[in-house]
Amino acid sequence: MSNKITANSRNVYLVGNPNSGKTSLFNAITGERHRVGNWPGVTVQKIEGITETANGRLIVNDLPGTYSLTPATPEEEIVLKTLDEAATGIIINVVDIANFERNLFLTTQLVELGVNPVVSLNCFDSFTRAGGSIDLQKFSAFTGTTPFPTVARRGEGVSSMIEHLSRPESIAVECCNNMLVLPDLWKKAAEDVLACQGLKWASATPVQRYNALRELISLKPLESDIKIQEIRRQLAAQLSQGREKPVKVIDLACELASDRYRRIEKLIAACATIPGKSIPPWQEKLDTVLTHRFLGLPIFALMMAWVFWTTFSIGEIPMGWMESLVEMAGDFVKANMQEGLLQELLADGIISGVGGVLVFIPNILILFFWIAILEDSGYMSRAAFIMDRMMNSIGLHGRAFIPMIMGLGCNVPAVLATRIIDNRFQRLLTMLLIPLVTCAARLPVLVLLCGTFFPENPSTWMFSLFFVNLLVLIFLGHMTSFLFKSVENSPFLLEMPPYRLPTAASVWHMLYEKAMHFVEKAGTVIMAGAIVIWVLSVFPREVPLSFDYEAELAALKSQTVTAETTEQIAALTHKRDIEQMEGRYMARIGKLMHPVMAPLGFSWRETVSLIPGFLAKESVVSTLTVLYLPYDEDLGKGMSKTGMNKLSAFVFMLFTLLYIPCIATLGVVWRESGSTKFTALSLVVYFVIAYLVSFAALKIGEALQASNGTAAEAVTIILAGIFAGWYLLRTLLNTFVGRQCNSCAGCSSCPSKSSDCQG
Repeated sequence: MSNKITANSRNVYLVGNPNSGKTSLFNAITGERHRVGNWPGVTVQKIEGITETANGRLIVNDLPGTYSLTPATPEEEIVLKTLDEAATGIIINVVDIANFERNLFLTTQLVELGVNPVVSLNCFDSFTRAGGSIDLQKFSAFTGTTPFPTVARRGEGVSSMIEHLSRPESIAVECCNNMLVLPDLWKKAAEDVLACQGLKWASATPVQRYNALRELISLKPLESDIKIQEIRRQLAAQLSQGREKPVKVIDLACELASDRYRRIEKLIAACATIPGKSIPPWQEKLDTVLTHRFLGLPIFALMMAWVFWTTFSIGEIPMGWMESLVEMAGDFVKANMQEGLLQELLADGIISGVGGVLVFIPNILILFFWIAILEDSGYMSRAAFIMDRMMNSIGLHGRAFIPMIMGLGCNVPAVLATRIIDNRFQRLLTMLLIPLVTCAARLPVLVLLCGTFFPENPSTWMFSLFFVNLLVLIFLGHMTSFLFKSVENSPFLLEMPPYRLPTAASVWHMLYEKAMHFVEKAGTVIMAGAIVIWVLSVFPREVPLSFDYEAELAALKSQTVTAETTEQIAALTHKRDIEQMEGRYMARIGKLMHPVMAPLGFSWRETVSLIPGFLAKESVVSTLTVLYLPYDEDLGKGMSKTGMNKLSAFVFMLFTLLYIPCIATLGVVWRESGSTKFTALSLVVYFVIAYLVSFAALKIGEALQASNGTAAEAVTIILAGIFAGWYLLRTLLNTFVGRQCNSCAGCSSCPSKSSDCQG
């Protein structure tokens, strides 16, 4: 569908608080399937969708969630910057009516600036079920807006709203007494500020009006124009009339906020009955346990362990079906095509390489099934609350948990989500740590090797790898807190939504999205990588061999077919294929790099498989599938035959988790950090951390296996790794952020700019 704007197109902009159901409404209007979560920052940039109506096309823009128009984070700045553009179209203000008073604060700001939005009174079912009621006609008359009761997650009330939005003519709302409009005293003062800038209120844009109000309540009077200072003093004097305690100029911001809430209370009293905040006793008891100071984290860990266990135990059956399908496809190609390069490319390159990744789709879908359940049920907000304490304990803002939990799906949107962190130092540190979070692309490697080398309890070993991953994050966070004085954290506002039964549509949409994303990567990046790996694995065609295999094979085939000759032919063919593989380009590249990775116990095959992993982590499995094919059609058995054991498999998985991110993640880090040097040095940090942690794990494992006093060597290696990691991280952050003081305002002792260091 084309995004071209036509004469019959209308632009629609969705604004609202985080967790108000704004993105759910966007999905209901457009039919899209964008991510919906229970925390701020799920939408970190403007998202566009299109819906066709009988009267034309609606181009719907989902803006980031914001509690007010006052920008405290980059996501909220997007809303303010888009306001003038949005005012030329239709603004839908999504209001969670279950939190009516707080959500109406943003509505009040819009009305003050002359914007009369269409109001989506969302979560209307919960509101009425709790005993709430509202007179929609009175609400419209007292606000100058057009309200629609909606239940966005189920699509209720959306069709009537779309019908209203698609009408070619604008229907004026009769407003007898607008209770949200800016009071005359404040409006007169704002008009005086605009007059100092050569503007008039009537002709000013919403953003210009907003800037006038912001200038009026600014806490920095000494930097303002003398005329504006006088306007502030006059306003404070007028507000002080009839009060025992005079209003100070520095109190104007609080005065305006208080006045807004008084207007909101008056509006609600005039047209609505708000039910009491009665939380069911069972929810209170459940929250007491799930968010307990000491029990909350272990419960979260147990839930994650359950997720990993089901990923293996339930996923093993459909994974076996997928493996059979891939094997059948390869056999079909070999049986119905002439021998040659094309047959080898299809059977051994594309089908084996891509199919070796596609078999893990069931495991990935099971993982995201549980994540969707946890999100839709409301538990993920509780998990964010639990992890907020841990985030603060390691020197990170509580908001850092949000991008990190998103990183379990994909690191790319997780890095984008760091925009919700307003402090540059905290944002860069979070951006540095996110690629260490295990994304879904690494899951095939873990599922393959855990299932092969730890068949008794693969989920336990997979959980232990995630735990080591978490320890690395905690260590880096603590180290950074010790090395740097970070600025004061801004408040982390997080909603605790009521527990809800997940909807089948929401869960299905997430699973469909993840499956299609995986298949798309398999059909593009992974297939391209598999073809390149196959080409490097079959050329040069003529490889010097130590023995005339063809002559010996011909002699064996000319003999009477017996069990012994059949076994000899298979063994000789296997030996020939391995020797040919050892002489081809892929082996040459792997052997050239192998000395660097040999201390970790990797063969040249594991070493070279890490290269395409830079394009997509799933390509590690497809590469290994192609390289180990001469040893055994079963990848796990082939790796075991070449000497990989439980310890080396564990170390390889650990290195895969921690080493450099994929090129897409790296590109986003470069764009979001705005620094080539930061991005380049980050690569060094990731590789060094992965190398040192994996090396330490190998030595500790060898020490435990040998039990001959080499534990001291392992401890020495760990201490050296800690020191090296400490030095690297200190160099990285000190170079690009600088040491920050708590009272930073651009002082000489702090190399950071005051705009970046909001102390």
